[in-house]
Amino acid sequence: MIGTLTQKVTLAVMIAALALLVAACGSDPTPTPRPTNTPVPPAPTATPTPTLAPGAPTPTPRPATPTPAPTPTPSFDGDAYFANKTVKLITGTNPGGGYDTFLRIFAKHAKRHFPESTKFIVQNLPGAAQLRGFRAVLDSEPDGLTMGPTHQRWIQRQILVGDVPNFDLESAHILGTPSFSLTNEGAYCLDRSIGTSWADVLALGRPLTNGETGPGNAPAQELIEAFGGPIKNVYGYGGTSEIMAAFDRREIDSTGRCSQNTVPRLYPEWLTEKRLVPLWYTEKPLAPDYLEQMGVGRDFKYPHIVDFLRTTELGFEISDKQIQALETHLSLSQVSRTFWLPAGVPEDIVAYWDKIFEEIVIDPQFEESAAVAGYSESYGYKSGPELREIISMMNALPQDLKDIILKLSAIDQLTF
Repeated sequence: MIGTLTQKVTLAVMIAALALLVAACGSDPTPTPRPTNTPVPPAPTATPTPTLAPGAPTPTPRPATPTPAPTPTPSFDGDAYFANKTVKLITGTNPGGGYDTFLRIFAKHAKRHFPESTKFIVQNLPGAAQLRGFRAVLDSEPDGLTMGPTHQRWIQRQILVGDVPNFDLESAHILGTPSFSLTNEGAYCLDRSIGTSWADVLALGRPLTNGETGPGNAPAQELIEAFGGPIKNVYGYGGTSEIMAAFDRREIDSTGRCSQNTVPRLYPEWLTEKRLVPLWYTEKPLAPDYLEQMGVGRDFKYPHIVDFLRTTELGFEISDKQIQALETHLSLSQVSRTFWLPAGVPEDIVAYWDKIFEEIVIDPQFEESAAVAGYSESYGYKSGPELREIISMMNALPQDLKDIILKLSAIDQLTF
């Protein structure tokens, strides 16, 4: 009995040992935990670092949260934008004058710099001393398809008065000018039938009549009239060609349109008839050869306008402060034929225009066309940023000088 029992116990122990051995050799090394009355949260499991085989390449680590690459923005294709479109070029003057001439030269040469399918049309909208044409540019759709030049008087009006409709000097974009110069020949001439000197003018007993498109176009003549001198400025002409026609038919006594850039081209008979006598110059003297053509002689002496105003034979008084205002006014008067785009044109279209505008007006073929039209090589390109510096200079003037400029320019008298 006892032996049998011993055998049974020995057999049970052997079976248990064999079970433990089988469990130790099994595929699951982690025993299944027994549930307890209080559940214990599982400990975080660390991500195992893979072991690389010798010589295997090192994998590139991936970001925890992949960031999609930004979609590249396509660059502006100006040629594609302007292809098969019509660009309107607007001037506030009649055909034949300097603004109209430069604009038509610009249109001619723009065709070689824009896509071949781009068309250009020039539109003349004279009126209100060129403001009608300028307003058409300012009020146009801001799509880069309308642009044009304006007279510096409207820049001055905005600086000094600030009431030009829809003209924000900061937001409207100035492209530049093809005709800026501080060395251009310029003179004020008397009709020889009236006299040959300022003494003859004073002896008339009446003021000289001088024709202009509008106030702000003749700083010296306007200052003389504003402060009691014998000049009467007559406004309302459509441009240089109309003013010269008025002088030709003796409707006005004197003119600032008597330089070598205009007379031989439009009225060469004035030279053969010896009709012109220069009273003063504003930028640089007329060339000796031209003086000889005028019939006054190569060595004819006549003063710069500032020296003229400082003489004691004026017949009226001018102060140093007024002369200083005139000099500032004259410097801004060189900012002629400034080409503008309206406010709101997208920046990429503006940048395209800036680039192409400069290419056109510095093109030797453009300069050659301007010379053939009678405009000398003394004219030159001035960029938009350079012109803005001049505008800022005038904007920063003391108010007393601004008041004098406003009085002598009479631009506050313009109505629109």
